[in-house]
Amino acid sequence: MSIQTVTTVLTDKETAVSQIEAAASFARTCDAHLQVLALGTGLDQPGVVQGALDAVPISASLEDGMLRAKELAEVAEQELAKEDIRWDVDEVSSLTSSRSNDITRHIRFSDLVIQQRSSDRVAAAHVAQTAETVLFDGDCPLLLLPERHEMSAPPKKVMVAWDESATALRAARLALPLLRRASSVYVAIVDPAKDSPDRSDPGGAFAQFLARHDVKCEVMVLSRTDDTVSQTIERRAQELGCELVVMGAYGHSRLRQALFGGTTRHMLESAVLPVFLAH
Repeated sequence: MSIQTVTTVLTDKETAVSQIEAAASFARTCDAHLQVLALGTGLDQPGVVQGALDAVPISASLEDGMLRAKELAEVAEQELAKEDIRWDVDEVSSLTSSRSNDITRHIRFSDLVIQQRSSDRVAAAHVAQTAETVLFDGDCPLLLLPERHEMSAPPKKVMVAWDESATALRAARLALPLLRRASSVYVAIVDPAKDSPDRSDPGGAFAQFLARHDVKCEVMVLSRTDDTVSQTIERRAQELGCELVVMGAYGHSRLRQALFGGTTRHMLESAVLPVFLAH
């Protein structure tokens, strides 16, 4: 198993260049093909069933989406012409209501989607929406990078968050191409349950699974010392000099995460390290 196709979804012209550079840099480390989706989104118009007069505002919205997609595609092609990797650019115009379907349709054959966080409020909202679409509807892992961050070489130190869940195991499986290339892999378990099947040897079976895939790791049991589990994991990862955190996404429902927060929500909004997520 290896990463052969990497996709990045462009939604904002202001952040496009930085994201393309980051995606191209990562694709080069894996010798992978880079697919760029230039996504121009027009707003849905209210009252679409009221009559023929609605055709005018709807058409204007579609044209606006097409213009945005064309501008993003031009930026992408200009930047990628400088790169020494394999690439293609897909220009897609979409309405807000069909945005998720359009993204899903274009990433279904991708091995990994790469996005960058942004401090811009509108761009950040697009990143969060894209992340949820990738993880839930696209059934694809996501590499979320901090703003203006590039991964120009495979991470040497990686932390894997382990809680015995199916999502955590899936994330680890999909991240194996990166874990095998790391020199140090740490398995972090925060406050393991006392009634866990592995309570006598927390993480032991998981470590054996990784070892059989040529990944040597060190298991560490952490006490929650921060407000959230994600903050505890990220703080320890920083202390160890890790360059990547691998974790399962949305162990609880999207609605619960949106209302009450959670590990995934914190990582999407505030992570200072690159995060590999899978659902």
